[in-house]
Amino acid sequence: MGRWQQESGMETMKEMIQKEIQSIAGLEERVVFKELMEGVFLSLYETNLNMYGELERRVREELDYDKNRYRIKTGIIEREFFDASHHLLFPMEEEDLTGNLYDMKEILRAVTEEGAFPLMKVMLRCDFLEMQRLLGAQPVFEGVIETEEPEGEWKVEVRLRENRRYLEKIGYLYLLFTRNGIPWETVNASYLYKMADMTVTGLPEGLTGREKIKRVVIQFGEYSKLIQKDVIPVWNIRKLELESVGFPTPCEDHRNFEHNISLRQHGMNHAYLVEDDRNIHSISQSGDKLRIVCGMGEARKWSVYQIRSSEEQKIDRYTYPIMGNGRADSFAEKYQRKWNQHIRTKTELQHYIRGYGLEEYIGYQDCRIEDCFPGQRETYSMNPFVQDEIRDRAAQKKLVLYFRRGQRLEWLQRDVLSFLVSEVQRIYPEYDCGGVLV
Repeated sequence: MGRWQQESGMETMKEMIQKEIQSIAGLEERVVFKELMEGVFLSLYETNLNMYGELERRVREELDYDKNRYRIKTGIIEREFFDASHHLLFPMEEEDLTGNLYDMKEILRAVTEEGAFPLMKVMLRCDFLEMQRLLGAQPVFEGVIETEEPEGEWKVEVRLRENRRYLEKIGYLYLLFTRNGIPWETVNASYLYKMADMTVTGLPEGLTGREKIKRVVIQFGEYSKLIQKDVIPVWNIRKLELESVGFPTPCEDHRNFEHNISLRQHGMNHAYLVEDDRNIHSISQSGDKLRIVCGMGEARKWSVYQIRSSEEQKIDRYTYPIMGNGRADSFAEKYQRKWNQHIRTKTELQHYIRGYGLEEYIGYQDCRIEDCFPGQRETYSMNPFVQDEIRDRAAQKKLVLYFRRGQRLEWLQRDVLSFLVSEVQRIYPEYDCGGVLV
């Protein structure tokens, strides 16, 4: 019910009361009836209208959301250039800020009991297909641990292994989105698929675990140009611990309570996700308040993930460009989305893909429906945590997307391609989508 309808209903009610008053012959009875209607009935009617309007507003807030506020940005920053006071980007792992701290006792225990110890994180600046071959081969590197007390050098065996710790954070972010009632869109996590661990797999005899490590040196040899060490994966998300404001308010169902969190100190233009709790029934943001309805009647602290929204500043310096999942919607696309119309033509698909503005890396050319993919598969899913339990992927037709190479970061192009293909896969779940660079 809109505001105009509410006012119209009130006027109609007043007219009915006026006619009823005029039909009463006795003056005293007319006065008593008028006071009763004015003091009780109309007040009650106005109260009900206001309560209904408030309910309608809150339902609208929970159903409507600005998707641009939930855009995720990811990147890689060299340790020497990382700014802890940055307005937008934060480390995905806080421990990355401390650098590599080693303890010989822990290295000795891990290698003895588990067969490996992750010595340092690196980024591989090589094409996706080359990286798959490299990780499959697990080349051996020569490492030296220099110690003091006692002083010495210890040669260790080091192997290259995949690091999926940061990708697991993207999977957890997906759970936060779904449990907070926010539609998921693929995160452009191209750099995170380049992360690997230099892992100690063999130690010399004679180590006791009491040695104090002074320095660790790894000879990368022929892979020196591919391996980038001392990097920090970052994104525009930070975790906050926020307290409820005041006491929880009982809801009308007499079972749940409404908690309010003030966002004034942290920014109203950012988006917020509340960490999952089985007692939570709904979450909504209104102005400078985050409203949580749950079955808990006691005030408490909440783990809240803030998705920061701001433009890059002129003084920002990035060796590797920041990757985002935002896109520029055209008027036609907004119109289609409003009326729940799907992308059905090649031209519409082309406009959708180019809306991400990634032509400097790869440029969309064409698409074809095939029975199987031509040659080796060149892309991967960036949404492996989204399970499709209905469709049989093996029996599906293949939607093959063809792209040309761009001018920038050739070693990252198939990963950017995988991001775009993953987004197209969300649009066309009836097909098994894949990309090809031509």
